[in-house]
Amino acid sequence: MADDAVPTRAELVRLYLDTLRARMDPDEFRLLGRMLSGAVGSLAAAGDRHVVEVGEQRPSRQVEEEFLAVLSIVATGTVEHRLVDLGDGAVTVLDVDAAENPEAVRRMREWAARQRGEGAGPGESEPGEGEPGKSEPGEAGRGYAGPGEAG
Repeated sequence: MADDAVPTRAELVRLYLDTLRARMDPDEFRLLGRMLSGAVGSLAAAGDRHVVEVGEQRPSRQVEEEFLAVLSIVATGTVEHRLVDLGDGAVTVLDVDAAENPEAVRRMREWAARQRGEGAGPGESEPGEGEPGKSEPGEAGRGYAGPGEAG
């Protein structure tokens, strides 16, 4: 990559993973790698239900948050994201503008609380019109709900 070239998504992911490798516990980094491999395979599969199996080892909050961060880089091609606590152990990743917008964060938290309270079934997990997932760019709709409650 030349000094003035814009890094590709793959390069951004590789750089981010290199920093994680240097600062994470090796076992947790390996778990993160297995989760990411599973996520890529799951997303490539047909259907709308994507589950990442982690085996017996429960991911730490750090592993879950880094999982979200890496998937956000893959999805958007940028590292400009913020982790936002949605309550009850759920976390999402929002673009910087949405994360700094109290109203957008409030709406995302309310939507997440409704999803937890309603036990949304198939076809019900996507926010409806006017909800965070259907918002304009720069609002809460660019989030990805986390892999579940943190341990």
